[in-house]
Amino acid sequence: MKNIWYQAALAMKDETVRLYRRLHQIPEVAYQETETHAFLRETLDRWGVPYAAPDAHITVAQVQGALPGAVVGIRCDTDALPVQEETGAEFASLHPGVMHACGHDAHMAAGLSAIRMLLDRKNDLHGLVKVIFQPAEEGEAGADQVIATGLADDVDVFFAIHVWSPYETGTLHIAPVTVSAAVDMFTITLSGSGGHGATPEKCHDAITAGAALVQSLQTVVSRRVSPMQPAVLTIGSFHAGAVGNIIADRAELSGTIRALDEETRTLIETETESIMRQVAAAYHCGAEMKNRRISDVVRNDGRAAELARRCALEMADEKLVQPQRAMMIGDDFANYGRIAPICYAQVGIADREKGTDYPHHSGHFRVDEDVLPLCAAWMASFAFRAGMEWNGGENR
Repeated sequence: MKNIWYQAALAMKDETVRLYRRLHQIPEVAYQETETHAFLRETLDRWGVPYAAPDAHITVAQVQGALPGAVVGIRCDTDALPVQEETGAEFASLHPGVMHACGHDAHMAAGLSAIRMLLDRKNDLHGLVKVIFQPAEEGEAGADQVIATGLADDVDVFFAIHVWSPYETGTLHIAPVTVSAAVDMFTITLSGSGGHGATPEKCHDAITAGAALVQSLQTVVSRRVSPMQPAVLTIGSFHAGAVGNIIADRAELSGTIRALDEETRTLIETETESIMRQVAAAYHCGAEMKNRRISDVVRNDGRAAELARRCALEMADEKLVQPQRAMMIGDDFANYGRIAPICYAQVGIADREKGTDYPHHSGHFRVDEDVLPLCAAWMASFAFRAGMEWNGGENR
């Protein structure tokens, strides 16, 4: 029935907003989301929803339909960021220096409301819906932690929504495209020999080597990668030395690699390590690189994206259902693609009058609460339709 999910979501908007505001007040960074998951579990217990809780930071709710069908996974990330909130909201963070500055609180609230709506129609629901409340999405490999539990092994198709401030509020974005980049996070340690600042000839200066390395690494993308291949290499942290008259014997650089295909990603990894060793040797320093592959490329499965688009068109005018474009951000939702097809959708929240157009990861970031019903309805609608149409796993 047209709009049934959106109408149901509108009817429970006040409850969804209440859930969102409470979750916003108790932000916790990666792998510290104990209060958050306690709240999620209390809510699920109150509703009589079974869930698996393999540790304090992972909760997988389960809504079993009365009819046979596919296993559908809905991902909701739970971690916040080490950002001081500056919104002035009456429901602002109660944890100084920590804030839901990316919208994960909205994802959780929408996920809970989707569960409630699916429960109300479980006699018509095909298959099993697993709503995965996942920790540590912000570059800390939380998806891999969920995957390691085995709780997602039987999922036939995964769906996730991200509220998105670059897009106009109330727009729904979905397409069978590459949405975001593969992400690496690396640390390079340079080891020299320190000494008095007045006798540099007796030392091997790790700061000088580090400065040269930062400059040299800028050529990886500009000179090693084809201009037809989008890529990013950023050094975001450089720590060395203690006082001005001591030559540092150690420097540590941290950065990230982003690419939209595996070949480019591997090339950048290889070239980064090669340049590191050459520059370090030129300055008589040792060098070590530790690289973590945080997430794969988020590439929407064509069939899943079309299903999500049909669901969106049932809830919103066609002009509000818009395509996506590739971004150099990352999301470890991609890693679920190692199990089954994935679909990553976005819901616009930008409204200047409401103050919801600030960038993600900003202390001023706010979610337009009027889009929460859209998010919940899209999750529930996709889960319901996929349960009927995905043929119980035959399409893996």
